[in-house]
Amino acid sequence: MGRIPAGFYPYESRITLKQICADEKGVLLVDLLASLALGLAVLTLVVNILVVMQTSNRQLSDHAELLYAGQVVQQVLQNEVRNALEVKVINGGQTLLVTNATGGVTGFYSSGGNFYREYITASPIAENVKSLHFYQKDSCLWVNIDLQKGREQLQISFACALRCE
Repeated sequence: MGRIPAGFYPYESRITLKQICADEKGVLLVDLLASLALGLAVLTLVVNILVVMQTSNRQLSDHAELLYAGQVVQQVLQNEVRNALEVKVINGGQTLLVTNATGGVTGFYSSGGNFYREYITASPIAENVKSLHFYQKDSCLWVNIDLQKGREQLQISFACALRCE
């Protein structure tokens, strides 16, 4: 038998790269176009997924901000009403006046998308407050808050028990 060089098989015919590519010139162009189309489809899908993720993230962020603003308004009003000697609703339910133990009167209202506390000067407490509506029934103060940021809207209603004398 003799020596056989490595990588050479005498029983198979030798096929060169020229012979392989000679028959497939048109197929290579079709393969290239198909792979480009597939790559473009995958890229379009990835971009659409990123856009949807960004939109939902923005909506969740806006909703969280509205919830936080509503909680701030609710906490401030409940603390003030619980410690108040007298509570009065004026301006058709748009303004709440609270008289504290020292006789100071504090007003609460919304204007220009902000919630304000006014004692001597007006101080903004929360933003994104579209409107506030107060009404007093029996020994409870009912509060309706409309919040808005961009397209996201939220309504919160709650009641505060007034101080008994």
